[in-house]
Amino acid sequence: MNADQIVSIIVAILSGLAACIPLAVKLVQYVQKAAQEKNWAALLGLVVDLMEEAEGKFADGATRKEWVMAMVQTSAEYINYEIDTEALSALIDSLVDMTNVINAPPEEVQEGE
Repeated sequence: MNADQIVSIIVAILSGLAACIPLAVKLVQYVQKAAQEKNWAALLGLVVDLMEEAEGKFADGATRKEWVMAMVQTSAEYINYEIDTEALSALIDSLVDMTNVINAPPEEVQEGE
């Protein structure tokens, strides 16, 4: 093999790597996103369980929410799962709103309706 052939081989390898590296990065990002989506149901279940537990431990809603968020963040750090705290806060608020609607006392039906 002469120097020109070696240089051609090196250039071909580098060109191939240049094309493969972005694909590998995208694959890693896709796998990470898929793992997070797969764990979403487990995260939701954890939040609901913690909300139930907080209901019995604390009298006011702000303390309950603060405790649930802290517990979820601690759990997420333990398993190396990235949590968006704003999304978590919105999720908790939505779940509380939903339970308030579901557990609302029935309205009296007025005659004629």
